[in-house]
Amino acid sequence: MFIGNNEKVNNSIKNNIFYGIIFISLLGFFLHFVYDLSGKLLIIGIIAPINESVWEHLKLAFFPTILWWTISYFLLKRKNKISFCRYFVSSVVSLVVCPLFIISFYYTYTGAFGFHSTILDIASLPIGATIAQLIALHIYQYAKLKLYHLYLATLILFILIIAFILFTFNPPHLPIFIDSRTGKYGLN
Repeated sequence: MFIGNNEKVNNSIKNNIFYGIIFISLLGFFLHFVYDLSGKLLIIGIIAPINESVWEHLKLAFFPTILWWTISYFLLKRKNKISFCRYFVSSVVSLVVCPLFIISFYYTYTGAFGFHSTILDIASLPIGATIAQLIALHIYQYAKLKLYHLYLATLILFILIIAFILFTFNPPHLPIFIDSRTGKYGLN
């Protein structure tokens, strides 16, 4: 059984994807400072980076993407015929692709090429958001989804949310979780 239909994607959905790139990038940039500005409230630390580890910086992509796709779904469904299942699977693809790009990009230029650049660190979010949003649009437009894709996307989303919460308070002692400023893990 296929999910949704193969409706032609109209311009409002395409525009939404492109506005999402801007929204995710700007909100991600702002989120970088929210934990400190909040007086280091633990509840804020669930959605905003608590330190300078690579893992914590993935929150800058993950939570703005969830917010964007959720809000835009409710705004778009009123005016457009949108398949919830196709939209949801596409959003989870975006949630996975952007952090994977950021990790790959970071470890490529720091590990493989042996240098560190704050400019590249900052640029990885809008580049990753762009790639993730475009792949998600492609999935929405062309993927022949089945019901198990919806279940798999739901499972992946659940695992990622649990991982972000759990690893905020109890990170594994792996390089991706090390605070680059202090050399410590998790809450300092």
